[in-house]
Amino acid sequence: MTATAFGALAIILVGVVLRRAGVLREEDGHVMVRVVLYATLPALVFLIIVRADLTPTLLLVPLAGFIIHGVMVAGAWAGCRLAGRDRPTTGAFIIATAVGNTGFFGLPLIAASGGEFLQAAGVMYDALCTAVITWTSTVAIAAAFSPRSDGGARVDPRSLVSGLTLPPTWGLAAGLAWNLTVGHDIPGGAERPLEIMAGAVLPLVMLYAGVMVDLSRVRARWRPVAVAAAVRLGIGPVVGFGVGWALGLDGIVLHTVVIMSAMPTAMMSLVLGAREGLDADLLAGAVVVTTLLCTLTLPLVRTLIA
Repeated sequence: MTATAFGALAIILVGVVLRRAGVLREEDGHVMVRVVLYATLPALVFLIIVRADLTPTLLLVPLAGFIIHGVMVAGAWAGCRLAGRDRPTTGAFIIATAVGNTGFFGLPLIAASGGEFLQAAGVMYDALCTAVITWTSTVAIAAAFSPRSDGGARVDPRSLVSGLTLPPTWGLAAGLAWNLTVGHDIPGGAERPLEIMAGAVLPLVMLYAGVMVDLSRVRARWRPVAVAAAVRLGIGPVVGFGVGWALGLDGIVLHTVVIMSAMPTAMMSLVLGAREGLDADLLAGAVVVTTLLCTLTLPLVRTLIA
């Protein structure tokens, strides 16, 4: 994982340079996201699931993710309450620390790391946990702590359905159907194009991360951003290990749960939080700092759990 993480950091820095040189613009980053979401990531998910040995243990992975999220939410809320933070800051801190970027960042990173992790477990964590959390818990927390809110949490069922029917979920469903009916073999004429597309996920996502880096928002709220980064990247994997161990997970399944719980702040937390009027500078800063720093912290986490 160390080589993969440092390679990811190098690609992020290439994106930063290309943005500064005017070769790439912020709008280009949005195009990259659409390519990943609608083409390359579904191909990666499909291949992972088709090639996986599906076992009942995999069902515990999303359960672990939900418990980890609940612990992180409770801890972040309690910390902000003790520190006397206002509602927009509290809401931003919670969703910045309790939800990781397991899809756009986690899946391609573990896929590129070889056999160190169980890729099918990563897919289960992202598709059946993070995706659900994003469109339920994150939306509800952002609404509850919005300065425009009466304090009540709400979830938009249409947003939930839309979020859970994005192409990567189609890739999961198609992969499961193929695995259970046909097996692990894919015709060569289809397999190679899928492999090429799947291999493009990591460089595209890292270039996008570099294009979107904006350090000015980090400087504006550096203290809470630093705390959020420490919680997300430091406490997250500790909670992940404790929950996974308590559920009886071990080996590479446990390692996968821990590493997914150590991923950087989810980009959708920024989108959904800013929409509700939460502290956008804190959220944006957390996304930038955790995305950059995790290329250093993830290899450390991997070493500690090995």
